[in-house]
Amino acid sequence: MLISGVTHVAQLFFYPGEHSAWGASIFGGIYFVLGLMLLREGRAALWLTAILPSIGGTLGVIRFLHMHRNPFSVFHVLIDLVVVPCCVYLLIRRERKV
Repeated sequence: MLISGVTHVAQLFFYPGEHSAWGASIFGGIYFVLGLMLLREGRAALWLTAILPSIGGTLGVIRFLHMHRNPFSVFHVLIDLVVVPCCVYLLIRRERKV
């Protein structure tokens, strides 16, 4: 999530005129904070990291298909496809232990 956060914001340097890059950079700031939260133990961070990248990944696919095709969108959706299932798995595993 930390890398995704940084690369989301980095889009502003590559596509400063793209309005969708500004929206993605906002998600990047949120993702960076989530990455920091994941460094500490906590269910809230896992829940947020399971939900928000699902939304961001969906928006990323829409952005890629209908607004602005760029390699960042593909990279970020791939990260989301790894992060979300991992968080869901950790949440399920913790539920079973309790």
